[in-house]
Amino acid sequence: MKSLYFERYGGSEVLSLREVRKPVPETGQVLVKVHSASVNPLDWRLMRADPFLLRFAFGLFRPKSKCLGVDFSGSVEAVGPEVEEIEPGEAVFGVVSPGLTGSFAEYITVSGEVLVSKPDSISHQQASTLGVAALTGYQGIHDYHQIESGDRVLINGASGGTGTFAVQMAKALGGHVTAVCSGRNGQLVRGLGADEVIDYQKVDLLGVGHRFDLIFDAIGNHPPKRMKRLLREGGRLVLVSASSGTGFIKAMAISRNKKEPVDLILDLKKDRRRLQSVLGLLEAGKIRPVIDREYPFEEIIQTIEYVATKRARGKVVVNIVHPGEPNIEGAG
Repeated sequence: MKSLYFERYGGSEVLSLREVRKPVPETGQVLVKVHSASVNPLDWRLMRADPFLLRFAFGLFRPKSKCLGVDFSGSVEAVGPEVEEIEPGEAVFGVVSPGLTGSFAEYITVSGEVLVSKPDSISHQQASTLGVAALTGYQGIHDYHQIESGDRVLINGASGGTGTFAVQMAKALGGHVTAVCSGRNGQLVRGLGADEVIDYQKVDLLGVGHRFDLIFDAIGNHPPKRMKRLLREGGRLVLVSASSGTGFIKAMAISRNKKEPVDLILDLKKDRRRLQSVLGLLEAGKIRPVIDREYPFEEIIQTIEYVATKRARGKVVVNIVHPGEPNIEGAG
């Protein structure tokens, strides 16, 4: 089978598609035939070890794991001992932990505890987007400030994979959503429910007159100490990322001060219950995945390069067609 490998940190030149042995599920594991996988900024950050602090978790000089990819959707090929309620042939989706295995492969083994059944009403492409980006949006919108009807919510980076989910989730809770993105993406985020749009290319975000009950910052391009000035009393600033390693350290430091109204999503909760909650929002029509582009698996390296440009609108998906099988259904 084919799998994406990298043995050292760097640009896309360190990536290669290789033929490897198909894995065998061990106790508690499930062998999944991957049909679609979505690409996240996390993937190219791991590839580059950006920020440098990632090396302390994933390998100081070389990556401990040689695989990339977190989100996936596919079908159960086989189950290992002590796996219950999951049958071969069942359509499933889920997430894997970075550094353990990679979803950019034709087959992967994962714990049965991270799998969710995929309903026939959504495609493999759509299901593969309900991992890191959707879970990050869910955690940021649902966990740190109980949004009430009319609360003002600011989403910085609203047109990206995480941002497009966050806009919809905040709107579903009754928030008045202000989306920050480039002018070319204004129509997109308005279509997702944003009440107002700030074009960061024309307007200084830190100079706007509004104050917000919740700021969800998926970009991290402004210092937290300045961003929190946009909060109303009792509001929260939720940080997903930072534009540099120094910025990340500062964000981590301020978020650890319990007196500060700042939270940093360091530990993304990737449990089955949350995946099912996100799926429930999709089935209820409250959110929909925004898929910018789809690539064949043979172009996975180009796919990661595209996501690394930070120009993707919503999610980017790779499709894997297995020998002897027809093309899988489109994203709709």
